[in-house]
This record gives sequence, structure tokens and C-alpha cells, in this order.
Amino acid sequence: MLEDPVSPVVWVVLDEAVLRRVVGGPDIMAEQIKHLVRSVERRRVRVHVMPFDVGSHQPLQGNLVLMEFEDQPPVAYSEGVHVGALHDSPSVVRRLQGAYALALSDALSLRKSLAMLKATAKDYGRP
Repeated sequence: MLEDPVSPVVWVVLDEAVLRRVVGGPDIMAEQIKHLVRSVERRRVRVHVMPFDVGSHQPLQGNLVLMEFEDQPPVAYSEGVHVGALHDSPSVVRRLQGAYALALSDALSLRKSLAMLKATAKDYGRP
């Protein structure tokens, strides 16, 4: 879907723990992170890493997906360990958009995030 030139651009705030917790082994981690780097470089995905030194932040409570459409009001989807919910109430969506904006303001810039992604992939690629 992200290869299609008319598909949406995806913005992600990614906790640094996602990059550091090895799932599937170092080779798989390196390849997955390199795939993210390629997606960022094609400008289809914007990844902003939330570094460990920020400490606790609201998005640690679960996943949040914000969706905006040309012909419909925005909606949000939040997900925790045992529950997921689609939110279409304007006040709830605004509150979740505000939480995302705060998280984004604490995350690394796109340039610094890309540098961290590349360095982390390189580290995993070492024997």
C-alpha cells in the first residue's frame, strides 16, 4: 500500500524500546529497521523515535492510530493489551490528537530518528 503514490503518508512515534528489544534475532531486527529506513527515505513514512531519556509518556499505555480523511471527520483507534476501540466522538478524537501532538513534541526529529534507525540497524548487522 505504501508503494502506491496516492496512498497516505504514515507518521509514527516509535518508542526506542521497539528498536532495542530483539525479536526474531539480530539479522531480522537489522532487516526490519533497514526497511523502515527505506520507507522514510521514500517519504512515505515519517518515523520519530521517542528516546529512553524522555521517560514515561502517555503513548506507552497502548497503540494509537489517528486517521484523517478528505470527505469524513477524523477518527481514532486506540488499542491496549486486551481491548481496542474506534473513537468517532469529536471531543475524544481531539483529546487523542492532543496526546499524540505532545508525544511528537518529545520525540526526536525526523533527521535524528533516521540517524538512530541507521545506527541501530548497523549495530545489529555486526557479528
